[in-house]
Amino acid sequence: MPDATLPLSPPVFHVLLGLGDEVLHGYAIMQRFEALTGGEDQLLPGTLYATLSRMVEGGLIEEAEPPAGERSGGAPRRHYRVTETGRRLARAEGERMHRLVDIARRQDLLPESVR
Repeated sequence: MPDATLPLSPPVFHVLLGLGDEVLHGYAIMQRFEALTGGEDQLLPGTLYATLSRMVEGGLIEEAEPPAGERSGGAPRRHYRVTETGRRLARAEGERMHRLVDIARRQDLLPESVR
């Protein structure tokens, strides 16, 4: 049965992918997501911080203590981790996207490199 909260907006899914199983601050989430996509996709600061706030309110992520030994050199940074709800929705979104890619593959809509 489809989840009523799907599809996730791209920024929400990107944050969940960027966080993975880590505890990261906002800028590190942006960097990690960009690295995961080989620089092909980005989270922009204006979108990221509003998205983080909504995701905390929605229970998809939660604030967390920074990893031991991490120092910001400035004002303390907020760190986040994915909640079980966030993980469940990320998995459901991945499955939804996988089904769509399968349809695109069957309709010969993908480049050779992804078939």
